[in-house]
Amino acid sequence: MASTNVVEIFKGDAATAVQRRTDAVNLWEADRQRWKIQHPATAWLAEGMPIEQTFEVATAISDGSRLLVNPTWNAGLDEATRRFVQAHLLWHVAAGHLRRPPTPGTDLHRWHLACDHEANAVLLMLGMSLPAQAVLFPACIGKPLPDVYAWLGDSPLLASERSMDGPPWLAALHEVTHTRIWRERVHALIKQFLGTPHLPVPVVAWLLGCW
Repeated sequence: MASTNVVEIFKGDAATAVQRRTDAVNLWEADRQRWKIQHPATAWLAEGMPIEQTFEVATAISDGSRLLVNPTWNAGLDEATRRFVQAHLLWHVAAGHLRRPPTPGTDLHRWHLACDHEANAVLLMLGMSLPAQAVLFPACIGKPLPDVYAWLGDSPLLASERSMDGPPWLAALHEVTHTRIWRERVHALIKQFLGTPHLPVPVVAWLLGCW
């Protein structure tokens, strides 16, 4: 009797894990469909970037070819935060953060926060909502990444700020062809949406500076 209960519990846990995996993909894909109307530039970036669930990451990360999300962590997100996280990952890639690993001696936490701020400042310019826990430093909006990093060195906020995703450079594919593909993709994005409200001029200028 006891062994039967253990088997049933195991089956229940396995079914729950499978359901979480299915839910994560379906929910993230549904968010992309909504973006086609509300945020088409971000939806365009998401095309060709499959969503994969894995317990090998604590939260979520992208290697530039796919989005990796922990389904258990994802299950605890509200709708607005889930949408933000996916958009945040996509714009990390568009910003070229995956090919800009911190140099030796760099404070990794501070560099990650600076990258997060830069991606989130762009989301703000694109009219996306940011959750309360999103990393954003109003005094640094418009500043280049190294300047944000330097500013954080004297900020009392440093210890209390936390990134929601994994460090973008850790999962990056560093092949030259991958960098070329994203450079071409970003320039195609600009060509597609230049002159529309979906990609404001400051964002275009920033993207060109990134690549």
